[in-house]
Amino acid sequence: MIKVKVYKNLKKDIFSIQDYKTRKVIGYSDNLRLENANFVVSEKTRQRVIKEGKKYVHAFVVGDMVTNWELTEQFETVRYNPYMFDFFFTDGEKYTPVSKDWKGTVHLFRDRPSNKLTVKKEV
Repeated sequence: MIKVKVYKNLKKDIFSIQDYKTRKVIGYSDNLRLENANFVVSEKTRQRVIKEGKKYVHAFVVGDMVTNWELTEQFETVRYNPYMFDFFFTDGEKYTPVSKDWKGTVHLFRDRPSNKLTVKKEV
């Protein structure tokens, strides 16, 4: 397993995968799984996004990329909006923050009916 940082590439409409140590993009995918993952937001860059109204990469899912897996666990959808909150949140009746200390399994994929890039964390 390799430790990576993954972010939603808005220009290419796919997830970009960076090597955690070098920060170089090592690939793109619309279907991957990370274990021992957590959600990270750079508050300094988030403030720049809000101030300038431009989109800068500042929110990531960091974890160990798994190559062979099957989706068997229960998951809940996770979203991020820099203009609403400074954290990732679950998408339900009310917005529930994902703890900065949370670690677990995250599945990042393209939802087939809507064709949207989707992030789900293990429940």
